[in-house]
Parts: sequence; structure tokens; C-alpha cells
Amino acid sequence: MSMLADKKAAAAKAAPAPPKTETMLARKRASSPRGEFVELPFFGRAWVELVSEAVADEIESAVWAIMKALELAPTGTNVLNYGGCRDALTLAWAVRNPDAIDEKYGTQEDWRALDVDLIYGCAFVYRDVRERLSPVQLGELTRDQLDEIRRAIEKKNPTPLLDAGVVALSRYLLTTAAPHSSSPTTPSSSGESP
Repeated sequence: MSMLADKKAAAAKAAPAPPKTETMLARKRASSPRGEFVELPFFGRAWVELVSEAVADEIESAVWAIMKALELAPTGTNVLNYGGCRDALTLAWAVRNPDAIDEKYGTQEDWRALDVDLIYGCAFVYRDVRERLSPVQLGELTRDQLDEIRRAIEKKNPTPLLDAGVVALSRYLLTTAAPHSSSPTTPSSSGESP
């Protein structure tokens, strides 16, 4: 190499990298975190911030790596293991100190060390926040959604109801509830309406 090439290479190494251009989207995301203060089971008050698409991809990749290391194949038998791990890793990123929202509440290991029901309860709160803050919000329920909720109620099975979310259940109640009468009726002494 020539002396000129050496000097150019040294100057390039010494020169600071050009500043990254900050986009409007990056500024908006930094100034307006998407989340809200919540009450988590057992933990109490916390800030829950919605994960970005990039973080969701990282979480999904980590779930698959953890399950592979544990030799848990992606089968129906292991679906709860995958879901619980995904919930714990999501909570590790999303749940923040309510007094300093840049500070995570716990590590991935901390969250994975909790009992399954506590993880599931906290994940339910996260999903509820996500559903409420969704810019596409839940419109009318589909026939399948109505049927799933109705079957869960008939079977007294709370799991599908929790999975449906507060917004969907509220929409279900509003669309299936009998309309209230505009004038009250009082029963007669025989118990029949006049």
C-alpha cells in the first residue's frame, strides 16, 4: 500500500461515522410509547408497552430456540409450552417499571421462573392492552367468533373466553343482549305481567 492509501485508510478509521438520519417514524415512536399503566396480578401497578414487529420476531425466534434446546417438538401436545414461553418472553420485554418506563420489570429468566398461571394472567393483561390500543380495533364479530364465545359460555370454559379478550367479549355482550324495555313493567300479585 502507498503512503497516500495508508493516510486515507487511517483518516477513514478516525473519522466519526456519519450521523443516522432520524426519521419522523422513529421520532414519533420514541416520543409516544404505545402502552399504558395497568394492574398486573400479584405485581400491582406497571407500565405495559406493546412490542414492535422486530421484537416480536426476536421473541418468536427465541421461543423456537428454547423449545428446541428442551427437545419439545412443535406438536399439539406442546402448544401450551410454546405459548407459555412466548408469553414469558413478551412480558420480559413489555412490562416496565411504572416510575421509569425504560426500565424492564424483570429479565427473561425472571419471567420464565414464574408459575404458569401467573404468566398466563399477566399475558392476559398484555393482550387486553394490545387489543384496546389497536388502531384497527375490533369491528363486528364474525359468525365464528360469536359461535366460539357462545360455546365457551355454554360449556362454562373460561380459557377461550380469556383468549377472546375483553373487547371481543364486550362486543359479544352488546350484540347478543336482549334490548331493555323503554317502560318498566311491574309484576301483578300473581307474578304475571299486566
